[in-house]
Amino acid sequence: MLDFLVQTGDIRERDALYATWYHRANNKSEMNIALQSSIMVLEADVTVQGYATVNVTTIPIMAHPPAVYSDNTLDQWLDAVLQSKKGIKLDFKCIQAVTPSLGILSMKNQTKGINRPVWLNADILPGPNVPAFWPVIDGPEFLAMIQQSFPDVTISPGWAVLYLPQFPNVTYTQAMVEDMYAIIKNVPQTVTFPVHALMAKNGWPHISWLLSQSPKFSLTLWQSQEKNPSVNDLLFVRDNTNPKRVYYDIYEPVLSQFKEAASKSNPVKLSSGTPRRFRILL
Repeated sequence: MLDFLVQTGDIRERDALYATWYHRANNKSEMNIALQSSIMVLEADVTVQGYATVNVTTIPIMAHPPAVYSDNTLDQWLDAVLQSKKGIKLDFKCIQAVTPSLGILSMKNQTKGINRPVWLNADILPGPNVPAFWPVIDGPEFLAMIQQSFPDVTISPGWAVLYLPQFPNVTYTQAMVEDMYAIIKNVPQTVTFPVHALMAKNGWPHISWLLSQSPKFSLTLWQSQEKNPSVNDLLFVRDNTNPKRVYYDIYEPVLSQFKEAASKSNPVKLSSGTPRRFRILL
């Protein structure tokens, strides 16, 4: 993603902090707002029309649960986005949407040329505060579909997460990251792991272990609407990682406050010239 954003002139250097994201660009109205904005990457949710109803089809549409109908199909969404220079991130909400969506991506690549990064996201494991029986997308099946139909992507395999304010210290465990690594370790693609920003610092010993397993791995810190992450917690992550390896999908005004704080920071330099404050950078 960073090389593409540098090539388009959206960012000046390969620093993932400066990539920007538009959430839930699903229906045509939100999609058009995103396309007309300065946002660099459009995120959108993919399910199938009529999912879990008697009227279910195999047509991929742009909708976030519980919605199962939309004025925008994936086919229409891609036609619009491919006229821009925006990056693409698709978040799959059901396994039934994956194969037909990959077929559409392959067709668009052959007829139009996608010519930009495509990230494919799915929650494939239960994460913090989520019981083991919680429905998630089958990870091995998701990966196999990608390898077979449209492998030229970045894979974004995540955990289903529930942030509960009454349990603020619950976070990712070593077992969770080891389970993820066992599923993802042999894929040939680059991989970015979505991590809830409110849980990143407390879970850092485990998250950093996962990040260290391959130079192809990165993190994408994201937030839900319950509570904003603190600038200090975000700085902790930035100070302990290579700037190329952590994206920050964070809402305003915290994102701007974080960028300002990061620009004023003056970390100690290692002999390699890499910034370091707390521990070895990943």
